[in-house]
Amino acid sequence: MRRIVLAAVAALGLVTSTAALACEGGSCVNGLAYEAFGPAPGTGSPVLAIFVHGDVSDGGPADYMYSYARQFAASRKNVVAIALLRPGYYDRAGRRSDGSDNGRRDTFHSGNNRAVSGAIRELRQIYKARAIVAIGHSGGAGALGVIAGSDPGLINGLVLASCPCDVTAWRASRGRGGRYSSQSPVDYLSGIPRGIPIVAVTGKADDNTRPELANDYVARAQALGLNARLQLVGGGHGFGSGVGSAAVSALGGMAR
Repeated sequence: MRRIVLAAVAALGLVTSTAALACEGGSCVNGLAYEAFGPAPGTGSPVLAIFVHGDVSDGGPADYMYSYARQFAASRKNVVAIALLRPGYYDRAGRRSDGSDNGRRDTFHSGNNRAVSGAIRELRQIYKARAIVAIGHSGGAGALGVIAGSDPGLINGLVLASCPCDVTAWRASRGRGGRYSSQSPVDYLSGIPRGIPIVAVTGKADDNTRPELANDYVARAQALGLNARLQLVGGGHGFGSGVGSAAVSALGGMAR
């Protein structure tokens, strides 16, 4: 019996070690897994288009941005589209980013946002990118909205789809009280360089990240002299509705 227990403990240790090293090899930057579409590194100075998924709170793989990134790169020259997996998330192929998704709630806190920011910086160096434009959906928009202000100049164009841009207001609208760790993009607006285009896209029927959140974010950005605009479209919270096509189109206008 003792041998069985020791074997089980050893096996558990092996699983834990493997999980901790889930992100390895050529499709891993700063501990985060990614899928790249377009020219390989060393073939020029492309524009990098970063696609960041939402919380996927129902569970399962978080790779729905892969198809959008693939199509984006296929229709443009000298553009590399990167679908990045946030900390703790995985795709259908079994690739997983290091870190924790925190039960897929309260996910875009400072530690996770730094991991995403660091991954984008590494990708810029790998591809010798001349510019970076980024699109985030829901929790991914929350992360990118913070990074644009906390790491000024890293992102040269920003699309926030279904953004929980003011976390306190967003949680209140969802009936959620208590403490939280996620950072609010509205608190980092002052760090975003002027001239960087920002488009906030939200579905008129979105009952999760309601339109007033994006409207307030854009109003505050414009008051600071930032180049921000709001685009309300048909559909709800999901990226597969009218939000996705409008957001990708807005990104395309920046990837030049």
